[in-house]
Order: sequence, then C-alpha cells, then structure tokens
Amino acid sequence: MCTKPIKRVYIAGLLTPRGYWSTNPAIDYLISQREMCKWGLRALQAGFDPFVPAFDSFFWTVAEEGQPITEATIKRYSKSWLAVCDALVLTPGWQKSPGTLAEIKFAEEHRIPVFRSLAELVEETT
Repeated sequence: MCTKPIKRVYIAGLLTPRGYWSTNPAIDYLISQREMCKWGLRALQAGFDPFVPAFDSFFWTVAEEGQPITEATIKRYSKSWLAVCDALVLTPGWQKSPGTLAEIKFAEEHRIPVFRSLAELVEETT
C-alpha cells in the first residue's frame, strides 16, 4: 500500500528494438513507441499525469542540424523526471529492456513504487 497520493507516473518499457514486435528494427521501434504512448494515454485517461519516454523521439524530429542529442542526455533527462514521479508503471515487454531494468532499480533505490500494470496501479489508488 502506498503512503502518499500517486499522481505523476513514469511509463517504463521497451523502446530499443529487441525483436519483441517485429524482426525489422525500425518497425520494432515504432511499434514499441506506439504501445508506450497508448499506455501513457490510458494513464492520462485514468486520472494520472504520465511521463512517457517514447515522446523523446520528438526531440530528434525538431532538432536543428548540428544540435546533437546524445543517449546520455536522454538518460539524464528521463532519470530527472523519474526522480519526481510518484510511481513507475511497466508496459508489456519491459523485461527485454536494459533501460527499464535500470529505471526499476533507480525507482526502488528512491522508494518510488513500481507497478507491473496500469490495472495494478489503479487498484492500489482506488
């Protein structure tokens, strides 16, 4: 049972292609991104304020030529948001994501509750 109200939730899961959805890395990434965004929308519709790492791809869409966005920058940015979230919610395929495993470890170290599904989070908060 959580002791503080949960409002801000970090949506964690598989983004980097690992062959979970498709054998094509580009398609696999796009499907992973779509699935994570769907979970973020579900969290929003359930009354939470989600942080969705899949939206990071828009930084590359709008970055000007010569404005590098590194993996280290994205990891720092994501971790700073995770640090202020009230909970972390896992999406399907999370077990194949080294990044998600690191986010779970960070959440546990910072006493941020980890939920295996949005349904589990909703059940815990109602």
